[in-house]
Amino acid sequence: MDWKAIGILLLMVMDVGFAGIHAQGQQGILEPETANEARLNRLQPPDQVMDAVGVRPSMVVAEIGAGQGRYVVQLAVRVGENGKVYAEDIDEEALRHCKNRCARWGLDNVETIVGSVDDPKLPAGELDMIFIISSYGHFSDPVALMRNARPALKPDGFVAIVEWLPRDGRLTGEGSPEEVEVQMKAAGYRLERTDPLLKANRIMIYIFRLEGQEIYP
Repeated sequence: MDWKAIGILLLMVMDVGFAGIHAQGQQGILEPETANEARLNRLQPPDQVMDAVGVRPSMVVAEIGAGQGRYVVQLAVRVGENGKVYAEDIDEEALRHCKNRCARWGLDNVETIVGSVDDPKLPAGELDMIFIISSYGHFSDPVALMRNARPALKPDGFVAIVEWLPRDGRLTGEGSPEEVEVQMKAAGYRLERTDPLLKANRIMIYIFRLEGQEIYP
């Protein structure tokens, strides 16, 4: 009997087993917790959204309006152990849920921040990206909030906003792309591009840079 060959075979089986467990664990991390989260993820597919806005390994990202962490876990897995995610919200109870959710899955690259309606209280000069999904339209004072978020960005950092379009499809007026651009300009940002990837789902993706920052084609 070739014990060496058997030993190698057992090691191969163990490796496959551990890989399977890791994959199952990651799937659990990313699994929606509620029917509403599942519905939103169908309309805003996380991998497609993160690809579109440019979330990459090792980035430092803050989500403003993180809530219970539906997208925080997605961001945390994408940026990896060498990256970091700040989960910001004004709802302390929601953030407690987010913190427990991340702890349950061992996501130690996430830090929660309790902000205010006009100041997200993000760490100065640390962020590659500020990410906002389905929250911008709920901000009480988006101009003040985003103005106070500016110091948190690195010189080449940017803001990605994923937001609902008006139900009637308007491109001007309240909640429209035009209004978002005007408000962000007042806060000190310049629109780099919009991405209609999910327009059929009534969602627009916006990328903003700091005013005066060079815009690359």
